[in-house]
Amino acid sequence: MSTFKNVAVAGATGNLGPAIVKALVDAGFQVIALSRSGKTEGLPSRVKTVKVDYDSKDSITKALKENNIDAFVSNVPNHDSQPALIDAAIAAGVKRFLPSDFGSNVSGNALTAKLPVFAGKLLTHEYLKRKESEIEWTIIANGVFLDWGLEKGFLINKHGGPTQLFDDPNNKFSATTLADVGKAVAGVLKHPAETKNRSVFVQSTSISQNELLAIAKKVKPELKIETENVSTAEVLKNSYGLLEKGEEIMGAMFGFLKVSIFGREYGSDLSGENDNELLGIKELTPKELEEVVRENL
Repeated sequence: MSTFKNVAVAGATGNLGPAIVKALVDAGFQVIALSRSGKTEGLPSRVKTVKVDYDSKDSITKALKENNIDAFVSNVPNHDSQPALIDAAIAAGVKRFLPSDFGSNVSGNALTAKLPVFAGKLLTHEYLKRKESEIEWTIIANGVFLDWGLEKGFLINKHGGPTQLFDDPNNKFSATTLADVGKAVAGVLKHPAETKNRSVFVQSTSISQNELLAIAKKVKPELKIETENVSTAEVLKNSYGLLEKGEEIMGAMFGFLKVSIFGREYGSDLSGENDNELLGIKELTPKELEEVVRENL
């Protein structure tokens, strides 16, 4: 059985990175944050920061070797750049690679895998499978980020304008807090045999848009929420249209992302087959869920 002690995290800052680092530190791992600038302010003092050139395989390999890295957690935004990171990890003798995935069910749903927004993730999945004789891997799928999605107005529009309700708003989808995603990463590395060369699925809750709206109205009655009904089929059609025209590419990708979360056929409800128990993720109680909504709206 492989054991992990020293863990490198690429993309340790930003929205998700700090939660991953904190969970790893809390679980007793030695964490090394890889950074272009060499500065990762706001991370725990126990975390060592190493400056790397992400465009140089030699730079990354050197950093991994010198710090005796056992596992590499990628949280980089450019998903199609990850094969180069995998090659560097192999050259450095790293045992396990966790790619920057952390979202929709790309690995478990063929429709989701075909969406253009996930092309880089799919490329990485396929590359890891080809290289699994040289390095182990684990993919984490967790649905939408719950607290981030609320805070940014993605799940409920608190910045003005209507909240879009997709298809049947009673359909459930999985959502996970940033903290629980971090715990899932630590859980994977605490259970190397059970998580080797496969995808794991986690959630803090499985919830419908109507249920989320009801909670929002309860905990923030002063927040006026307008809604409009939207078809994911129409969103999908419009997104492909924008892509074909080469217009509003980011808008098109955002549309594909919405389809992967709210389209019932895209495997976004992970409640029937998840690894919560194995990885130590406890689903939110009703009161805890209300508190997450209150804090982030």
